[in-house]
Amino acid sequence: MEFIKSIAQYLFSRNPGVQFKFYIPLIILIGLLFLCAIAFSVIYKNKKKTDFAFKHYFKKTAGRLFWIGFLFLFLVLVRYENIPYFSMRIFMYLSLLLLVYFIYKTAKTFIKDYPREKQNVQSRIGVNEHKELQYLPNKKKRH
Repeated sequence: MEFIKSIAQYLFSRNPGVQFKFYIPLIILIGLLFLCAIAFSVIYKNKKKTDFAFKHYFKKTAGRLFWIGFLFLFLVLVRYENIPYFSMRIFMYLSLLLLVYFIYKTAKTFIKDYPREKQNVQSRIGVNEHKELQYLPNKKKRH
């Protein structure tokens, strides 16, 4: 019982203190998230004109990367300033869990759903082009 209590006190401590070994790695992670958001935004703007499946599946990815990076930046600054309740360790762990879930979901979409939808869209475009070739307009009516 003491073990569970000590874990709970560790995670839910109101003031965990300023001594934190992971400032530099988290700042690097924040920078990477912001750079990835910018890069993905540029890629999205270039691909959305030609690839409908990419536009459909990855519309919000750059924004989500930015907001997750902003969340980590907020948590690092709060931890550095040692603000009670906001600097609790549980928030950092939940944010890391959110980042892992986002990466998993995006990778799964890119590997499984996106190729299938891209192939589906291309097959629909091929069917529409075939129908357009078969279309013959009616004769103009005389009045």
